Amino acid sequence: MQLIINDLLQSTENPEFIQRVVWVDKENQLYFLVNVNEPSFPYSEEIHNIEASLNTGEIAKVATDPWAISVNDEDLSKIEIEKREKVWRVINQIYLIPDIFIPKRRSELIKAASKSFSLSSKTVRQYLKRYWARGMVKNALLPDFNNCGKQREKERQYTKKAGRPFVYSSTIHRAAINEEWKNIIRISLEKYYFIRSKPSLKYAYQQMVKEYFSKEDDKTGYKVLDTDRPVISYDQFYYWYRKWYKPEDAIHKREGRREFLQNYRAITGSATEDSMGIGTYAIDATIGDIYLVSSFDRNKVIGRPVIYLTVDIFSRSVVSVYAGIQNMSKESLRLALANAFEDKKEFCKRTLDMDINKNDWPIHYLPHTILADRGSELISNELTQITEDLNIKFQNLGSYRPELKAVCEKYFDLLQQHISPFLPGAVQKDFMKRGGKDYRKKAVLNLNEYVQILVRTVIYYNNHNFLTGYPLTQSMIQENIPPIPIEIFKWGLHKGTGLLRTMSLNAIRSSVLPKASAKITPKGIKFGSLFYTCSEALKERWFSKARIQGSWSMGVHYDPQDVSNIYIRIDRHNYEVCTLLEQYEMYRGAKMEEVESLKKERKQQEAEYEESCLNGEIQLAQDIEKIVKNAKNEAKQIPNSEVSKDIKNIRENRESEREILKKEKQTIANQHANRKKLNEVNQDGETVKVMDIFRKKQKEVLYDGDN
Repeated sequence: MQLIINDLLQSTENPEFIQRVVWVDKENQLYFLVNVNEPSFPYSEEIHNIEASLNTGEIAKVATDPWAISVNDEDLSKIEIEKREKVWRVINQIYLIPDIFIPKRRSELIKAASKSFSLSSKTVRQYLKRYWARGMVKNALLPDFNNCGKQREKERQYTKKAGRPFVYSSTIHRAAINEEWKNIIRISLEKYYFIRSKPSLKYAYQQMVKEYFSKEDDKTGYKVLDTDRPVISYDQFYYWYRKWYKPEDAIHKREGRREFLQNYRAITGSATEDSMGIGTYAIDATIGDIYLVSSFDRNKVIGRPVIYLTVDIFSRSVVSVYAGIQNMSKESLRLALANAFEDKKEFCKRTLDMDINKNDWPIHYLPHTILADRGSELISNELTQITEDLNIKFQNLGSYRPELKAVCEKYFDLLQQHISPFLPGAVQKDFMKRGGKDYRKKAVLNLNEYVQILVRTVIYYNNHNFLTGYPLTQSMIQENIPPIPIEIFKWGLHKGTGLLRTMSLNAIRSSVLPKASAKITPKGIKFGSLFYTCSEALKERWFSKARIQGSWSMGVHYDPQDVSNIYIRIDRHNYEVCTLLEQYEMYRGAKMEEVESLKKERKQQEAEYEESCLNGEIQLAQDIEKIVKNAKNEAKQIPNSEVSKDIKNIRENRESEREILKKEKQTIANQHANRKKLNEVNQDGETVKVMDIFRKKQKEVLYDGDN
């Protein structure tokens, strides 16, 4: 193995013994070496001996130079530069090759330099040894000012207090820190500072002084400072705290490991690194910052919605958005997952009556992994069954670690902060202040309209949000892929970097949509408070059969976002879509929560009307009883009322009664006609009188005109 100048050779038996090649004499086949850790004049070794030792492994080449330094002149002090330049001039004068490696000639050169620069021969020899041992470069001659003040093996022991003396005298005595005091400081920090109540360092110092440097006053019984012996100063206490504990250690002890990892750890990575391509979805839920109104009555405020977001970690694309008025539950999670796996154009048209371009949101794939926190709905057996059926890996992150899916968490802030200024009823932080208005009274949006706004905002962020700090790969840069979420997703889909899959709509429905029981009745398929029908039911005459043989139950899948349809499994491959009956068309497009809310309102209305209904029944009973009582009284006044009723001649009696009623009607009609004629005669007489008066007045006017 050929060695060159400045190569380092390390002994395998003694790693501290490192030699530097300072010159190669090819004529005499010699290497000139120095020990870098114990500077000395060079000594020669034959080349073939060194190469043999390298081959046998007795010595080995070292790549790292222990004396190599990298420093710019701007970082050096004026004194350091002056000292380096002074030594450099000496070395330049005497460093003549090969004379410097011949002992006799080297001695002559050292003596000459000693006279020229007014230095001792010993000083010049030290300059040379330093130059060879540290790499034979100009900066090897720098003084070791950077090592000044460093404690090498053990701490320096002081006999008196370190630092400048106090300007003003005091009754409190100070002294140098000893081992006993160090132990007191450490115990006090652990006992009074590194606790969950997070007191100040000053408090810990005060508690230390009270416990270790005070005595009980005989008069008052209180503890007072013991001035007969020295006391640790706060500066000493603070110095040793800073010396022993790093900032992260203090946070670990006072805040806990979880708080440190969440808010104080170094942020050196990227979520993109762990995702390894598209197909890792993060899902989470939060409460929306807005109050909504009922879809059936805008005067009724129904509260704040629950929003579920699903985000692809690699591309930062929002995969799905779901909002409902249900609490966070297994049913709402099922709907969020169904939205993530469904074609977005069809979803928007079916549930929101909203038209979007298919290319605006072309994400309808099953991921290989879903990341979630440890919410109750996210660690259920139902979700485990869903992920197993769809062959999706489900990964629950650590408790209280939202930063591990920061992409999803950040999108909640972005979406809500972006749209809040536009929305009446949005949550305001200052409404409780004096004179502030209640933002809840301004609510006008219903759930359907709010979801439409969320979808439009998601489409904007997917297609127009420029990710400034996104770590584009080399392949993306070469293909000129812009850092826009949907473009990155399309690139990943084209390159096949993820493990996305597709699945039939029926398979997704059977695995993801909630399942419940419906009842086949003579009126239709009853699910909840609504009735449905389907072609299979009409073909097999289920409703007639139910009326004859009785009702029976059947399992169905339903979409709580739209009660228009429910789905019945016919066999292992097919579903039957059941639609609402005509009399329930007003509920088409409504959400399950809205139908249930309306049902509760009707029940409440019925309960409120119960008193009026009962009062009406009571009044009706009294009126009937009064009429019956009057009839009985009249019957008693008839002669021979004790004689039994004539029931043999019912038909003749009926005909007689009919003739009597007919005559009464004719009499009433005649009276009405006579009254009408009399009114007409009176009206004609009045008309004649009016006309006579008019003619008289007309003659008077004409006569006055002639005169």
